[in-house]
Amino acid sequence: MTIAAYTESTVRPLTIKLLSVRRSLPLFLGVVVCLAFWQVLLTWRLMEQDRNLAIQQSREHLEQVADLAVSQIARALGEWELSLRQLEKLPPASHMAANLSPGTQLVLVELHSVETYPRRPILFVPSPVPGVPLPSAFDTAEKLEFRDKNYQQTIYALQPLAERPATRAEALLRIARLDRRLNHLQSALANYDQLSQETAISLDGVPYALLALGARAELLPYNRATQQLRAALLAGYWPLHRETFEFYWTEVNWLEHTNEDPPKDSMDLSLLVSRLYDQWRPSVRVAESFDTREIAPDQSLLLWHATPLRLTVLSAPAGWLKDVVKLPASARDIGWRWVLTASPSSASAGNVIRSLAEAQLAGKLEFSSGASDANRTLNRPMWISGVALMLSLVLAGAYAMYRGVSRELRVAQLQSDFVAAVSHEFRSPLTSLRGITELLSDGRIAEPSRQRQSYMILERETGRLQRLVEDLLDFGRMESGKKQYKKEPHDAFEIVRAAVEEFQKEAHAQGFAIDVHLASCDSTIEADQEALMRAIRNLLENAVKYSQDSHTVWVEGRVTQSQVAISVRDQGIGIAPEEHREIFQKFVRGTAAKTAGIKGTGIGLSMVRQIIQASGGEIHLESAPGSGSTFTILLPLAQKAGAKI
Repeated sequence: MTIAAYTESTVRPLTIKLLSVRRSLPLFLGVVVCLAFWQVLLTWRLMEQDRNLAIQQSREHLEQVADLAVSQIARALGEWELSLRQLEKLPPASHMAANLSPGTQLVLVELHSVETYPRRPILFVPSPVPGVPLPSAFDTAEKLEFRDKNYQQTIYALQPLAERPATRAEALLRIARLDRRLNHLQSALANYDQLSQETAISLDGVPYALLALGARAELLPYNRATQQLRAALLAGYWPLHRETFEFYWTEVNWLEHTNEDPPKDSMDLSLLVSRLYDQWRPSVRVAESFDTREIAPDQSLLLWHATPLRLTVLSAPAGWLKDVVKLPASARDIGWRWVLTASPSSASAGNVIRSLAEAQLAGKLEFSSGASDANRTLNRPMWISGVALMLSLVLAGAYAMYRGVSRELRVAQLQSDFVAAVSHEFRSPLTSLRGITELLSDGRIAEPSRQRQSYMILERETGRLQRLVEDLLDFGRMESGKKQYKKEPHDAFEIVRAAVEEFQKEAHAQGFAIDVHLASCDSTIEADQEALMRAIRNLLENAVKYSQDSHTVWVEGRVTQSQVAISVRDQGIGIAPEEHREIFQKFVRGTAAKTAGIKGTGIGLSMVRQIIQASGGEIHLESAPGSGSTFTILLPLAQKAGAKI
């Protein structure tokens, strides 16, 4: 059987088999994809059904929680309202105080008084205690002061009145005023000090004590008197008209050269009391009782109970809803908010709206469940995991089949190229041997010089054929793991010189020169001499084979601290960087070599790598297209006798 026939008989059945596998692969992948799609569709439908059931259950639970919350609000407001009806004085009974939400304020308003619990200052009241009319005893003093302008005599006339409790406050106020006109400042301050202890109210509804503090602040600016006046106004010591409070507050700011506003919380409470008082007055006139509930945009609450005798108010801060609504543990993920608008269109989809009409309040409560409650089901993770696992297996199987078929095709192609290359390598020397043998046997080469030349050609081609056969046999043993290496101490550079000397004649015949530079130092290694020579010779053959323009090959050797480095460098066609890793695999040849039409088996560098690795070393490649290649063998130095490891 010829080599061409052997090649066709070896490669053709494998190619037919792979083509059959390639044709059946799309059909198999189509069936697998259809099954995967059906499984995904079925799983998706089951998940949708389970999700809809979970949404329905979540909706029912949400409605139950909403009804519970509204009933809790209505019950709490009813209890508070009942307590307000029974409240007649502050502080309230202990059971009522215990049921109040934190921050809640109780206000008890009567005709001329306002009380708060917990105690908070009321800056001004809507209906202060009216002043008492002046008795006729002051008529004489008024004539002396305003008609006669006799201030000293007026003071003498007022002094007896200052001794009487009913007229003392007014008499002290007038005496102090006259002392100021007479420039008796110390006497005026003494009278104002005495007046500041009085509790009476002037005819204008201003407490005499406030009038005294205001006058002292005018006489003694920028001192403690001004601070005392401001503190008294903020503490709500007296039931003042709003106009009176604002007048003295402005006066204090003017004396201290500031523009400070009253505290917002105290001002808001005072304004609230005034507003509620204005709404309560009609009920006083008609002698009716009524209850009112109000909720502000900031969710603060007002409950008040009005009777002809008093107005009782409960003011709860914005957080009262959260204190009143106590959802069960199963509703931990449910959120809710109060909305003022009555339009249900403002609610988000899937939420539950409950009116607060049952609690006699404006607005609505909107309840919403977390997204996880509607979308998460018990079997959802298992289904997703199963589908993901199935798709992963399908994709992994398809990828594995693709890689397998691609690898088989690649191996078949490499084997085909290898057989073709081997047949070419065998054909060349065999053709030469047969031709020269026929010439010699027929006696057509009679000249002794030509005969010697023919014998030399026969010797060279026979050696070439022998080396090719030995390479193939050694490669087979290496692939099967049966190759045995005889490692012995050798001088690495001597092995290099021997390999170069052996290849020198063949290189000269092709017009190549080998430039050798080896270091003159100890280069003893543990290696198989014959295998290492074969590896170096293979590198030299490749350097000659793939060098077209430059006819020089450089061989260099150097010794580092622990390694021997042997480099074979050429200026040939080079190897692309992306092929550096693959070039050492069996049957693989560089793209540049294929393009240039240079024949080869593709097993040389694979053999070199296996030999070097078996010797405990490694091989590196530095190359680029058009810049040549440098193969560097690194072998460990042999341990000297007695050396410490």
